[in-house]
Amino acid sequence: MGAIENHEALMYGYRLGGPADNWEGLTNELVRYTDVDGSSFLMPRVPWETEDMREENHSDYFAAAAAKRLVANGLGALLLRTYSIGREEDGHILAAVVHEPENGPLKVDSASMSAASQYDKALKRALSVLELRTRASEPEWIRVSYYA
Repeated sequence: MGAIENHEALMYGYRLGGPADNWEGLTNELVRYTDVDGSSFLMPRVPWETEDMREENHSDYFAAAAAKRLVANGLGALLLRTYSIGREEDGHILAAVVHEPENGPLKVDSASMSAASQYDKALKRALSVLELRTRASEPEWIRVSYYA
């Protein structure tokens, strides 16, 4: 079993957040649920919520249901990527482009940065399909850390 390492990436899209930061990137109404251990947590109010999203404090259930909805609406090329809010807590980014360095520093050339705007309409449509409202009015490049 390998060691857990901290990685960095640049992602182009919208930061959604997760239960640990009260879904910081969203302006949707949040619903408080209580899991089987009696711990309460927040999830965005969306009409496509699943039983798993209501029963367990794990944002992966949100991501799985959202990804399924994106695929069903022809937006399967977009990604719901996880990033670290803390060592044990994750958030999500609705991303069209992800740059992860193989070796060396994390950087994106200017041509790649400007080309990312071709995904703006698809990202906006994805927000509509998912019925999510973000604090950011436009997609942006987001530098994140994650553990793998």
